[in-house]
Amino acid sequence: MEYIIQIFQKGGPLMYPLLFLGVLSVAFIIERLYSLSFRKTFPVKKIEEISFYIQEKRFPEAITIAKNTNSIATSMISGLLEAYIKGRKTQDHLKTVAEEIARAEIPKLEGYVNAIGAIAAIAPLLGFLGTVTGMIQVFEALSVEGLSNPEVLSSGISQALITTAFGLSIAIPSLAAYWYFRSKLSFVVSQLENLATELIYQLTEIKQEGQKE
Repeated sequence: MEYIIQIFQKGGPLMYPLLFLGVLSVAFIIERLYSLSFRKTFPVKKIEEISFYIQEKRFPEAITIAKNTNSIATSMISGLLEAYIKGRKTQDHLKTVAEEIARAEIPKLEGYVNAIGAIAAIAPLLGFLGTVTGMIQVFEALSVEGLSNPEVLSSGISQALITTAFGLSIAIPSLAAYWYFRSKLSFVVSQLENLATELIYQLTEIKQEGQKE
């Protein structure tokens, strides 16, 4: 542990903002892993329960369950059902409602994903800035003392290497997490589109059955 602290201190003042970015990245990744899990975005048991009430034409109960379940899927369901009850029963109207709900809900899913991408971009730049400041120290030491004081030279080179390594060690996993979450978001959005399409079809079928009766 003492060795790690010594290495951290040798990296200079830029190690502190890099450490802050590293902590933020870990926190954002953990939060997004939970928020974008399939169980959180598409609670299957609740959706099946809601589907049963829709088939039974018990829309108030279905809306209540959907609103009490915090997920993007149930938000889509409750929004479409409320629009249907209010008279927006045509397929075109329901598609418009679904698009409006998606525009409101999808940015919530993105959450800290863009922040993770920003950290992946900023961390190596801070590391390279540490490299530049370290090399400036080296050349200043050379101009003042020449090669007579190798300790000053080594401290500057250490700072240059340590900050770069630390910045890259933050950026690489952050970038990997960013692209993983982007692909996860694409999957969730496609599943949401499928859910909306199926629900709109189900509601239009119910409407047609009601007209026949």
